[in-house]
Amino acid sequence: MKILDQYILTSFVKTFFSVFAILFFIFVLQGIWVFIGDIAGKDLDFITIFKFLFFYSPKMIPMVLPLSVLLASIMTFGDFSENYEFAAMKSSGISLQRAMRSLIVFILILSAVSFWFVNSVAPKSEFKFVNMRRDIIHTKPAMAISAGQFNDLGAMNIKVDEKFGEKDEKLRNVTIHVLNQQSNTNKTVIKAKTGEIETNENSPILKLHLFDGNYYEDVTTTRSNNKKPFVKSDFKHYVMSIDVSEFDKSEQEIQEISNTATMMNISQLNYTIDSLNTNFKNELKIHSDVDKNNIRFFTTVKKSFPKN
Repeated sequence: MKILDQYILTSFVKTFFSVFAILFFIFVLQGIWVFIGDIAGKDLDFITIFKFLFFYSPKMIPMVLPLSVLLASIMTFGDFSENYEFAAMKSSGISLQRAMRSLIVFILILSAVSFWFVNSVAPKSEFKFVNMRRDIIHTKPAMAISAGQFNDLGAMNIKVDEKFGEKDEKLRNVTIHVLNQQSNTNKTVIKAKTGEIETNENSPILKLHLFDGNYYEDVTTTRSNNKKPFVKSDFKHYVMSIDVSEFDKSEQEIQEISNTATMMNISQLNYTIDSLNTNFKNELKIHSDVDKNNIRFFTTVKKSFPKN
């Protein structure tokens, strides 16, 4: 490689990788904002969030690469023009096509690598990303109760001091206020020392097991005095069932992300297209046969009626 080709290629590659890193970071940040509802408030560890973004990032490369090449070309050749390097090349008898020869070879190699990456790596990464996002979405019923704050779940207001356990299913110091729908006031208060969340992946019902607690309920009286009586009872084990379906949009979100076309390479897409074309032709043939049978039927019925 001549010194001029090496100089032009080195200048372009340095600018290209710098621009690529900046744009890739910006696009990944955009992905964080897009999926912030999936990962925020779920007590996910750093490794899980890193894997989520790692599996998401390959789909950004086909969008980042063209912009990186465009901006790197503008910046590199703009710098050459500003420093009169193009004028020096032309005065030496070097045309623009000759000066760009090394860059053309680099772009062809980059295109081949990009095609291989999008065809082989990106579909596998998309498959893992979709399945991981599905798993995170399915944790919503359990994460409907956050520690250290009041959680409004319809007619209930639940507060826990701490969540612990392998999946944060165990609770400590649980306080529940049950709202009276008629008077819109808190008539029932339930306090428990410990609790446990039980969820089923295929059910929107969240079962809350409470242990060693008390149940308080205000009693409404007709007497006009300042006393406010209430009923108190204690329990060793109390189970509450909470329907979180209206707060959990997981099924709708999962249907939106279950696009299997982005998880296929070219050979798989061609196979799927052939299958769809075959099915489409079979459907057309069936409908055509049905239409012909209907026409024959109506023609026979019409001939059976006498003419006036």
